[in-house]
Amino acid sequence: MAEVETKIWMALKSRIQSIPGGLHVAYSADVFTPTSAAYIAVGRVNIAPERVFVASGAHERRGTLTLSHVAPIGQDQAVYEEAGAKIAAHFPADLCMKFNNVVVHVVSASHVVDGYRDGAWWRTPVNVFWRCGA
Repeated sequence: MAEVETKIWMALKSRIQSIPGGLHVAYSADVFTPTSAAYIAVGRVNIAPERVFVASGAHERRGTLTLSHVAPIGQDQAVYEEAGAKIAAHFPADLCMKFNNVVVHVVSASHVVDGYRDGAWWRTPVNVFWRCGA
């Protein structure tokens, strides 16, 4: 049976796979070779679990899922911002994602972070703040 961290990741990954638009997704542990097309790069930060009650085994687990829309440079910045906003809209506040017996909850509105140039690409990061009691 999968551990809690794996279940959290699978809940998040399931939602990532349903992002509309048909863009390729570059997961951090996968081999990915970009073409000239836009794609989504996945990153995440998990915060150390905090115990909820002394007498119970429950912990609160939190983290940030960062999904970066990566596209060739050369368009108005508003185009990149809109692409990021569409990703953020796919992870609204209070969204619950489930995998097996674990529920991952988006705790606040996902938001687009300032984009930046990365060689011939423009990266528009979107931060999704989540939490899970398990």
